[in-house]
Amino acid sequence: MTFFWVIVAGAAVGFVFDFYRSFRRWQGWGQVLTFIGDIFFSLAALYILFNFFERANALAFRFYIIWGSVLGLVLYLRLLSRFSVRFYFGLYRVINYLAELIYRGIKIPIRGLVLIMRPPYAILEWFSMLLYRIGEFFLLELITYIKKKLKGWWNNLIPPRINR
Repeated sequence: MTFFWVIVAGAAVGFVFDFYRSFRRWQGWGQVLTFIGDIFFSLAALYILFNFFERANALAFRFYIIWGSVLGLVLYLRLLSRFSVRFYFGLYRVINYLAELIYRGIKIPIRGLVLIMRPPYAILEWFSMLLYRIGEFFLLELITYIKKKLKGWWNNLIPPRINR
């Protein structure tokens, strides 16, 4: 029974490895993300092995657990890996399709809201531009008048220059 759990541990690591490998290929990760992903995969594989080895023989280190886990990994990679990778890519296509449907479903009300809000926004834009132009007309005359008055007041404060 112990050897069975050790073989299952190797197969479980292979199953997780196929998931990670197919996900990495599907996403097209670069070198940095692949390195970080490899670290997380290693931690996940260590956790899986730890749990199965604890169940198999209470973490008593024996040489057969290494051989058994390698045997389980090789058996999994030779017999089941192709099918699980195909399954994962099919699953990714389904997830991608569902995500696209959800995205389109969210876009429909937003487009409707944009269509409904277009006329009020156009009226508001026209009205605000009208107020801006009216304010610009009145304020420009007022600012020009105040500027002339301040310049005249300032020139009266400074005594005239005497050229010698």
